[in-house]
Amino acid sequence: MANPEPERLTEVDIPKLPLYLAFGVIFGVAPMLPNRYNRDLVYLVSTIYKRVGPLGLLGIPFCTLAMEKTAYDTYTAYHGRSIYADAAKKNEPPPQFPSGGAQLPSFSLIETRKLVADPVVFRLPWVQ
Repeated sequence: MANPEPERLTEVDIPKLPLYLAFGVIFGVAPMLPNRYNRDLVYLVSTIYKRVGPLGLLGIPFCTLAMEKTAYDTYTAYHGRSIYADAAKKNEPPPQFPSGGAQLPSFSLIETRKLVADPVVFRLPWVQ
């Protein structure tokens, strides 16, 4: 009896429940927390303001958006998807989002997996 071919990740749906839960916590619960429980956030913002000044506050959104893009690209690469590779196969530009994140390179920390049984391979060899 021949072994069946391993299941390709492009044929498997990405589980969306973790994404929905993360977005719900970030956008639903976090802004509604009372200010006295956000001491760490107040400390972070005041420290950045004291050390870098007002321009440092302008850098906070860029850092948080870069972290969000890294998390999203890594999550989709783990599940075998890449908006850049899919668009290159179709010879089209990557899909556009309102934030313009598709115009940036992939911030994924791992290589895009092809098969379900493939191991996770980091992009940086010294991390491996």
